[in-house]
Amino acid sequence: MKTLKWMVPGLLAVSLPLQAQDIYKMEMFSGEDLNGTARFVGMGGAMSGLGADISTMGTNPAGMGLYRRSDVALTGSVGVQPNAREFFDINKARASFDQLGFVYSAPMGGDGLKFVNFGFNYHKRRNMKNFIGADNVSTGGLSQSWQMMDLSYVNTGWLDLSKDDDREYTTPLTLLGYDTQMLEMQTDADGKVTGYLPVDADHYNYKRVQWGGIQQYDFNLSMNWKDRIYAGLTFGVHNVNVHSYTDYSEMIINPADNSLHEYYTTNEEALTGTGYDLKLGVIIRPVEESPLRLGFAVHTPTFYNLTSSQYLYMKSPFSHVDNGGNDIPYTEAGLDPGENEYNLRTPWRFNFSMATTVGNYLALNAEYEYSNYSSAQVRYPSYDSYYYYTGGEKDRALSDEAKRFMNGVSTVRLGAELRVAKGAYVRAGYNYVSAPFKKDAYLNLFTASPSYYYSNNTDYVNLGAINRATLGFGLRGKHFYADMAYQYQIQKGDLYTFHLGDDADRNRLSAKTVDLNRHNVMLTLGYKF
Repeated sequence: MKTLKWMVPGLLAVSLPLQAQDIYKMEMFSGEDLNGTARFVGMGGAMSGLGADISTMGTNPAGMGLYRRSDVALTGSVGVQPNAREFFDINKARASFDQLGFVYSAPMGGDGLKFVNFGFNYHKRRNMKNFIGADNVSTGGLSQSWQMMDLSYVNTGWLDLSKDDDREYTTPLTLLGYDTQMLEMQTDADGKVTGYLPVDADHYNYKRVQWGGIQQYDFNLSMNWKDRIYAGLTFGVHNVNVHSYTDYSEMIINPADNSLHEYYTTNEEALTGTGYDLKLGVIIRPVEESPLRLGFAVHTPTFYNLTSSQYLYMKSPFSHVDNGGNDIPYTEAGLDPGENEYNLRTPWRFNFSMATTVGNYLALNAEYEYSNYSSAQVRYPSYDSYYYYTGGEKDRALSDEAKRFMNGVSTVRLGAELRVAKGAYVRAGYNYVSAPFKKDAYLNLFTASPSYYYSNNTDYVNLGAINRATLGFGLRGKHFYADMAYQYQIQKGDLYTFHLGDDADRNRLSAKTVDLNRHNVMLTLGYKF
């Protein structure tokens, strides 16, 4: 194994304005979980046409116009990710407070305008508690250091990573790769850098855990006109508090004797901020004698103001001599970044629903929702250069990546509720969300986007489609009610810990399929008056 005697300190601290936004962050903010009241979840989220449930103010605000009594409800749940491991204080089973809301229904007493209703609802839009892991995955000789080497070649020439001026033109991960001797500089007789020698790896181990989430606070105004037209408006405020910790290691190969030695890196990230959006909806009964209802809703983009902070640590098995002249059998380095602010705009969302009832014992709802994820944008409030302008101009390079690699996402929701006895109901639902990424998507670190100049990671997961099956049961009295729901979510993803493109820009590193399935049981308690 190579042993380079560099005079470097054991731990390097560097302050850089890290920016963590990328197309995978765009997906995180553009999507949402199936969450809300247990009745809403038990029907697969398919209630936008039926209405009269607090959670519908987040899908079709007009659904609140069907209330004829005031209502208050709260919901808690327990979620289980079967293949998760206890890591960084995150367990397989996680309790969650998911929803708290009320609606005040005010009868107008007229022949035209019958009710004006006011509502508020808190719900967890995205619960980020999840684990992704992969053990002993063969790299076929490839290594993350190969991508570090690629990132050392800028503008048709090799950077001299020993010089501060050149170090500004690559990623922090590459700088730490050089500082921990994962990259060995090659020079000619004149001292000019001619390239870098990376290492080869036999296999890798990967663990990533996330926690926190995106909380949504909705304020709703709705009305009922002649029991034929229902209209509503919801103003939403979003709170972001997401944390992640990634643990990655490779067993790198010593060419002298083919022995294996561990290279190790961790990345911690905190992402906080706020956002706001507006939803408009209408439900109509086109035929007075028929219970058929048709609904339409439009959601504006959510405008997020975000702040990210990260810490990156790296340790290699290559020895060095410290400032005291002592031989240290490894080299480690770290980046302690400051905070970074940016803005993110999610896509528009359109919802179409159709619902009906059969007598007083069966309710049915079907709906379709579309959102073009490739139209999501990132903007910078104070970045100034030839390509990006002060005042919040969008990141054009990142927008190009979104158009190249992200899909228009379709959501289908089907739900049914059957009254089996007086005050007793059973429910079932199905919820499908198409894949947000194209199969060949990857985290491109070779663009003009400033986000990638300061990227701390090379890993990414191309998420597949989501299939959710739900069941529910409810008991309702004159005032009090209780609902339970079970949700089973099936989803897979292709994990890549780094990208090394071939001639067609396909990743030479094989994907590791990861299982993201989860179970969720929830309980809602409510009171109508």
